[in-house]
Amino acid sequence: MTTKRANKSKQWPPIHELKYASGKRGFQVACMLDGQRIRETYSTRGEAETRAAEIRVKVENEGTAAFNIPLPLRVEAVECAALLEPHGASIREACQWYEKHVLKYRNAPTVSEIVDKLIADAVAAGRREKTTDDLSYRLGNFSKTFGARKLSEITIAELGTWANDSTLSARSRRHMLTKLSQLYRYAERRGWCEKNIAAYITRPDVPDGEPGFLKVEQCARLLECAADHDLTAYVVLSLYAGIRVAELGRLTWDKVKLEQGVVIIDGSVAKTKARRIIELHDSAMAWLATCAKRSGLVVDPTNFRKRLDALRKAAGLTNGWPENALRHTAATYTYAFSQDAVRVAAMLGHSVDVLHRNYRGLATKADAERFFALRPAADAAEKIVAMRAG
Repeated sequence: MTTKRANKSKQWPPIHELKYASGKRGFQVACMLDGQRIRETYSTRGEAETRAAEIRVKVENEGTAAFNIPLPLRVEAVECAALLEPHGASIREACQWYEKHVLKYRNAPTVSEIVDKLIADAVAAGRREKTTDDLSYRLGNFSKTFGARKLSEITIAELGTWANDSTLSARSRRHMLTKLSQLYRYAERRGWCEKNIAAYITRPDVPDGEPGFLKVEQCARLLECAADHDLTAYVVLSLYAGIRVAELGRLTWDKVKLEQGVVIIDGSVAKTKARRIIELHDSAMAWLATCAKRSGLVVDPTNFRKRLDALRKAAGLTNGWPENALRHTAATYTYAFSQDAVRVAAMLGHSVDVLHRNYRGLATKADAERFFALRPAADAAEKIVAMRAG
């Protein structure tokens, strides 16, 4: 192939005539365009001249546009280019990034507005009052600091500094970050922020520790004193069935099936809204026979906290009362007694892994046997036998 160069006096961009060994000819437009060298070959001179004309118009238009840019904008462009040069970025790239990460979320609600929407949606979806109160408390604190801003404007560094509040315990900081992740996921699904940056904040370690539970003698004193404070059902279903405090507050007597020896924790009562059925040990049945009612709430909410404090005082348990003491006691002794992790986990409403991690080896089987041997007076035992016979 040979090339016949165009006369330099001819109009730019030049058109080169190409001759191939086959005898065919071609016409090539070759020049620099937008910082890139192009070589485009056409079969006829007319096509090449048309393309050359398009290039001339493009260059002329761009040149004219450049001269029409106001002086302040040209100065700003030079300054911006200088700022970006060390990073190897162009003004175009910077503008594209700004459009994608800032302008896209300019019309998004503020943090306080998103928090209000999240809580309102939780209420509308039937979330429990305790859940919505927790959201209001934790996200309300976040809103006090960042309420007027957009989530997309908050940096990971800012969020990390805020979350690392030394006045809060490690467990509280973990809970706070969990709620923040929920907020960011809620906003992300609605196009109000790009991603959940709360997930990138390192969560503090919280030592598990062993769950505290009551000794058999302490359980006996609680059971003996419970009737004086109208808390027998509360103590029994906590100690022997491991039902959560909040669940007991919603449980009604029609779900306590003494003739069948079970308690039904349905979706309206369960913390996770997942139904479960708990089998009652004979000891629990005997104690419940002393206080069972046909209807109404199992636990009277009237002055509940005051009555519980009075019960603990009467039983000599005002000091050293572990968190969730009654539920942990139920899990500890039931697992030690049965060694059936699946059954006990189902009773408690959580996973087998949690049961193994928290309750394995806390009590001996001998202690568990003593625990399940606790019974009320003989007349109450006779009452439960009659109930079953009927």
